[in-house]
Amino acid sequence: MSGKDGDQMDRQLFLTTLTSATLVSVASTTFIQPGAAIAEEVPAPIANFALRSVGGLLPSLTKLPPNKNGIFLRFGEQLLFSNDGSRTSGKDVFASFDFPADWLQLDRILGGIQYVDQRNGDKLYVLKTKMPDGVEQLKDVPKAYFGDAIFNPKGELIRTGNNVEEYKVQSSQMLNVSEEGSKDLSRRRLKVRYTTLTGNNFSVERKGLVDAYEAGGMIYMLMTGSNAILFDKKGRERETVDYIADSFRVQTVYGL
Repeated sequence: MSGKDGDQMDRQLFLTTLTSATLVSVASTTFIQPGAAIAEEVPAPIANFALRSVGGLLPSLTKLPPNKNGIFLRFGEQLLFSNDGSRTSGKDVFASFDFPADWLQLDRILGGIQYVDQRNGDKLYVLKTKMPDGVEQLKDVPKAYFGDAIFNPKGELIRTGNNVEEYKVQSSQMLNVSEEGSKDLSRRRLKVRYTTLTGNNFSVERKGLVDAYEAGGMIYMLMTGSNAILFDKKGRERETVDYIADSFRVQTVYGL
């Protein structure tokens, strides 16, 4: 091999090695545009139970006249903005909803709000989560945000014994958009589907409605959960779910 040929091969080997090293370097390097900030990982939203201002005391209930759906009670109490049981002047809210009189209250001592129909396992929960950073209007919150908050493994719905395998927010619609100066809060309704795992390792598909209000940067939600087949059948069970969701109201305390 001539010296010229050897030099040519050495040059080709050098260029190949240099190119390979450059590709590795490029693949492992994050390029930032001038003036751009490094993006930080956004914490996943977490929904907790909306705590009652009276803690674990018996709930404030009003018996309602019978209607076509049966005998209902009306829950109406002040809920705390904070998660630690402390009062937050000007931010606490008053919430109310109607539910069947024979539903059983769960975990009252924790100060949250949960009820269950012992015949078919239908449930209702009142939850809350903070608005996403940088979002001011309830209508602008991505619908997936609600599902991620409600079914977050660190949230109280999961930590209190609900084993959820998967979930999806199927639809969303605004029921009311608050106008400037109005006492009526923005209200949004979502339909969710999720699969729970029973103690016998059976997967059960459930569906529900989530009614949400925004007040002071906090989202207050009433969520129902029902067997998916009965939910879609639109019989007595679905009528009860719709009635509960329709009855949910949230008002700022200073707006009363």
